Amino acid sequence: MHYISLFFLILFLTYFLKINLSFANDYLYSICGSTGNDTENSVYQTDLAKLFTSLSTEAVASEGFTTNTIAVPNQISGLVLCRGDINSSICSSCLIQSIRDIQTICPNSKEATIWYDLCLLRYSNNNLLSSTDNSEQVIMWNFKNVTSKRFSGWNPPNAIAKTYFKTMMEGLLSSVAYQAAYSSAKRFVVGDINTTSSGPTIYSMSQCTPDLPSDACHSCLQDLINQMLNNFDGRQGGRILGVRCSLRYEVYKFYSDFQQVLPLSSTSGPVKPIAPSDAVSGKRPTPAPLVSPPPHNLATPAPVSEGAGVLHCLWN
Repeated sequence: MHYISLFFLILFLTYFLKINLSFANDYLYSICGSTGNDTENSVYQTDLAKLFTSLSTEAVASEGFTTNTIAVPNQISGLVLCRGDINSSICSSCLIQSIRDIQTICPNSKEATIWYDLCLLRYSNNNLLSSTDNSEQVIMWNFKNVTSKRFSGWNPPNAIAKTYFKTMMEGLLSSVAYQAAYSSAKRFVVGDINTTSSGPTIYSMSQCTPDLPSDACHSCLQDLINQMLNNFDGRQGGRILGVRCSLRYEVYKFYSDFQQVLPLSSTSGPVKPIAPSDAVSGKRPTPAPLVSPPPHNLATPAPVSEGAGVLHCLWN
């Protein structure tokens, strides 16, 4: 009986750990480039293996971000970035998986990008490190909209509620974009805002590659905000994944608290309305929207006065 109990305990722990590892390294999307393919076991593939090794090693030692180029005999540039709220162990695990998976998904490709929830990897035979281009993007959104009856006391049929949600969302996105660009050395910020005492709390996360200058980071994130306002109107959540910058918001908490919450007024940074872009030309959206289920053990946010907004941001 003791052995049977021990067996089921081991089985349970194995299953539990497997679930958590899978969640930590959640695969999102990949793009195999169009700059040509290479033959298996070629010199290019050998150099690519060297690049992968250096990227995964150096990223962990440099707080989750690094770039490198193998110049002889082939030029191959690479970039890896881990999310700013994870530790080096989780970052390393995600990068190892990304290297393994990208070789399976894009075999012999001279250019490829792969995104996970916690990290990204991109390499190319072009000099991608000299460019701040963020046009290679993946667009994901939540199926649920703001007018669904999810929030206690929320008045979904009221068109004012939808407009108010969008206004609060825009203010939060503008704030985390500004703080990531100008207040964070890692170019990473998370934040939340309580809409009303009966309405949802909106959570957001912004990130740029740390090598981007502040103005370039802010401009990159502003472009994503414009797209979100144009494409995610009425949605409870959504994200745009780029190589140089990414942005996300949800009505549930999806990130870790990595340092003390710093309260900000709703006027911290520029939070003026931003005109939505007319189109999303040149982007590569996912073929289907993503539904992200909320965690089950979130603490209920403290109520605030009706019509008030309380904004918090965290950054490194």
